[in-house]
Amino acid sequence: MKIAFVNDTFLEGRGADVVIYELARRLGKKHKVYVIASEANIKEENFEIILIKAKKLFTGNSLESAMNYFPNLRKFKKEILKIQKKYQIEVFNVHHSALNNALKGLPRIVTWHGTPPSRNKLRIFFNRFLLRKLKKNKITITISDYMKNELSLVIPEKKIKKIYNGISEEFKPKIKGYDKGYMLYVGRFEQHKRVQDLIKLSKETNFPLHLCGSGPLEKELREYAQNIQAKKVIFLGKVPREDLIKQYQQCSFFVSGSIWEGFGLIFIEAAACKKAAVGYKKGSIPEVISNKKSGFVVKNFNEFKKKVKDLIKNKKLRYDMGKNALKFSKNFGWDKAAAEYEMTFREILNEETF
Repeated sequence: MKIAFVNDTFLEGRGADVVIYELARRLGKKHKVYVIASEANIKEENFEIILIKAKKLFTGNSLESAMNYFPNLRKFKKEILKIQKKYQIEVFNVHHSALNNALKGLPRIVTWHGTPPSRNKLRIFFNRFLLRKLKKNKITITISDYMKNELSLVIPEKKIKKIYNGISEEFKPKIKGYDKGYMLYVGRFEQHKRVQDLIKLSKETNFPLHLCGSGPLEKELREYAQNIQAKKVIFLGKVPREDLIKQYQQCSFFVSGSIWEGFGLIFIEAAACKKAAVGYKKGSIPEVISNKKSGFVVKNFNEFKKKVKDLIKNKKLRYDMGKNALKFSKNFGWDKAAAEYEMTFREILNEETF
């Protein structure tokens, strides 16, 4: 097959782009695989990157973005048709629903990663508009039961296929267990991530917290940590992948205050490094933490603090949950995911119309 993965970007550290990379480099061993994006900084591996001149179709942040959507859509479609003509792509896997309409009439499957909750009325309206357009597709892939249930409110369930994301083989425990006495968070500094809860947690438990990531709330979060004198909070910024894996391997356990996750890859990365995790009972998080086995799924901040205190005080509990977490992480493999995508692509190609 000639397969093309399509997204606005193909950049290190971005969730959907990680999914594309892991799938493309595996399917590229058997098929001719392309990655189509407007910007990229990930190295080619069993696939070819095709850069196109196109802007991000919709950011959801302004009326201007909404007004520019359809002109940008036409430009994007024009670029896609040129690529189709030149490379004879057999199936397109689109990883941003805003791009779906640009491939109308072509053999395509959208992978729906979901969108965080928003109070922006324009974003809400446009997300609903994009979801309704997916109804016309033969199949839409999504990444968790939580996301499948959300999609089924708009799209017939028979048109939805869940394929869990996987975990890269790079994420693994050290042969000799590490526990350097800190809790770890990895991710963006955005409103729905509730990083302030973790800073408060570090202050109230007097236990170190390492924060790996960046985002629009970074300055505000640094000021918050300073104001409440959370002196054991360390902002590490965006760290190279090798150092990130070490952070996972050396932490005592993983924490996230997120109140929305479409999948929650960070919890599985921690699990693969033999680390317990604590997270809220929100979004898909209960699917990536085996409650009371590989970690704790909690309902509120007070319960969060109690479970964290239990892990701080009881090193054996951390160790036992870490062993369970490592075993649990084996349920999420990229080879398995790639095989399911391949099968879905073949099913779509057997259809007569798109």
